[in-house]
Parts: sequence; structure tokens; C-alpha cells
Amino acid sequence: MATAFIETPNSSSDPSDMVTEEIFVPDILPPSETSDAAPASTSAPSPKLNSQEPAPIAELDFLSNEHRKVIPLRYPFRYQGAEVREIAVRRLRIGDVDRFIQRARQGGFSTFDVYAEMAGYPAAVLRGLVDEDGDAIVDACFDFLPQALRPAPAPPAS
Repeated sequence: MATAFIETPNSSSDPSDMVTEEIFVPDILPPSETSDAAPASTSAPSPKLNSQEPAPIAELDFLSNEHRKVIPLRYPFRYQGAEVREIAVRRLRIGDVDRFIQRARQGGFSTFDVYAEMAGYPAAVLRGLVDEDGDAIVDACFDFLPQALRPAPAPPAS
């Protein structure tokens, strides 16, 4: 299992106060593709995608809204000419998680990069929110953060 480093907010009032944490990144390939052993199956191998081209992710029409949460903003703003009065935070799809794992293997990402994907706005916009709204968005995103992207627990103090 590989590891990656992510940045996590350390302060609810100072978005620049970040802590770098190590997370474990699960291996994605089945054991038969990562070892020199013969494959368990005699079926044709799955096609390899170009590492530069992300695998497609289907746009599904989910039957409930439990995978998303709408956060009304106390301090609405204008972004690219449109008024923003709320931000909808959504759970990541497994394909999105896979893309972050691939990015971690190529150099990493910050927690705000993940939150940006979940909120549909660039990380710079999330960092520009007033603290109260930013805290509400970060809290909602953290609640939806997949286990594979959560920081590793700190070792117990001895």
C-alpha cells in the first residue's frame, strides 16, 4: 500500500493554517496484475488506458439527494458574473476517488482540491469564502470525505 501527503485545515478561523498529513493509498490493481505470478484467469486481459487520459465516469441520475447537501451562504457572493447564494456539496464517486489516488501517486493534492471537486468550485474560491461560510462548507465536505482520502490517525502518544 502506497502513501500520500495531503494538507488538512488546522484552524477554523485561518484557512492558511494547514497541517500536512500522511494517508494510505490503496493499491488499485488486483494482486494478479501487481505480481509476477501467472494470472488466476485465462480470460483476455483488460485494456490498459493511457495514463494521461482519465478513465471515463458515467453521469448517473441518483434517485435520492442523500449524496449531496446544500449549504446556504450567510455571505453570498458573485463569481464569474453569477450570484452564489448556496453551495451544494456532494459525495465523490468512486471514479473521482480513483483520480485523486492517481494524483497522489504523481505528487499529491491538498484537501482543498478534494473539497473543490465536492463543491463544484475551484479551491481558490473555497479559500476566498468568509470564515463562517468556509467552515460550513469544510464541515460538510469532511463529513462526505471517503475513507481512502481521510488522514491517517495520529499514533497514540507514549
